[in-house]
Amino acid sequence: MRIWDKINEKYYRCSLMRYLWTVLKSFRYSCKTQPFRFQTVATVLRYTSLRTVTQRYLKSLTPVFTYFFILCFLLSGCGRKMDPTLEDYLQPETVQNLNLTATHDKILITWSYPEKAKTKIESFMLERENNGEKKVLGYYDKNTTSLEDKDFQFEKTYKYRIFAIRPKGIYSRPTEAMIKPQKLPEIEKIQYKITPQGVMLLWDTQNALNYNLYRVNPRGDRVKIGSTDKNNFSDELLHPTILAFTTPSKPELSYVITTYIIAESTFMESKGTHITIPLDSFIPSKPQEVFWSINEQGVYISWKEVSERWSKGYKIYRKIAGEKEFKPIGETMIPLFFDADYNISNIKGIIYYKITTIGPLRESEEVEIRVEVHFG
Repeated sequence: MRIWDKINEKYYRCSLMRYLWTVLKSFRYSCKTQPFRFQTVATVLRYTSLRTVTQRYLKSLTPVFTYFFILCFLLSGCGRKMDPTLEDYLQPETVQNLNLTATHDKILITWSYPEKAKTKIESFMLERENNGEKKVLGYYDKNTTSLEDKDFQFEKTYKYRIFAIRPKGIYSRPTEAMIKPQKLPEIEKIQYKITPQGVMLLWDTQNALNYNLYRVNPRGDRVKIGSTDKNNFSDELLHPTILAFTTPSKPELSYVITTYIIAESTFMESKGTHITIPLDSFIPSKPQEVFWSINEQGVYISWKEVSERWSKGYKIYRKIAGEKEFKPIGETMIPLFFDADYNISNIKGIIYYKITTIGPLRESEEVEIRVEVHFG
């Protein structure tokens, strides 16, 4: 009796084994009142909730399988979780690199955690303190690395704490960082100048602050292009870059310049000042030092490369004697063009060529040459 009572006390608590245990208890009682045989099992199952399922199955079993079935019932136990180890109750590693970034509309909290230690935690808990009042901002998945806090006021000090938490509810030591958001002054009087390298931006300095510069793409996203502590910045451009940041419906480059300060693990940045530059301001210089030659293959034209790195290439026009207007005959990205339509054998009169440099929206002034062959 003691053995059965111990087994009963050990396994009854498992909900998945309650039906099985009912069968075993009935089987034990039946063994006391009648000899053990197949009918004993059938009698027990007749009074259980799964009678219709199990009874048909047992009728097809031989007495050998019946004994095996009962033995499996006796040896099976409710699966239980492995016993907790000491490591489950150790304090997890602290969160690393808790950084705060304050802008005009939010405080961005970022952090990192060692990848190997991340497998041993379940979540992070982030807490904020202001004027002695603590507020839990929430519990976040262990793969989370950042959070935006938009509920803040300028000139007030905020302390953030973050904890790593094990599945057993063991908290790490807190990692803390403080920030006092400030409304930084914006720059004024932005000017620009188109240069052979791209765009030179100039502005009035503001209390020896640092500056971040962004290009704005057609979706309105800011793409950082650099930082400086001076009052000017040169944005070097290529033609594909200009195309990526403009659209035919909005042919202009857009920039944002912000002021910022850095102090330990905190970073503060202003909203920023916008400036737009129309693409028709990018007018390349015209080709210089044009030379030509003609032979049996055709007409070769070459010239000195222009200095504008943001130009697309060159466009060539042609007009023969008697025609009133030039017609475009091709484009090239290098300062060389070959016209195979005319050669030294079939040229009959004067041929005029016009060459321009292609800008993002406009072409340069043209340079014109005349090609003729004198026989004799």
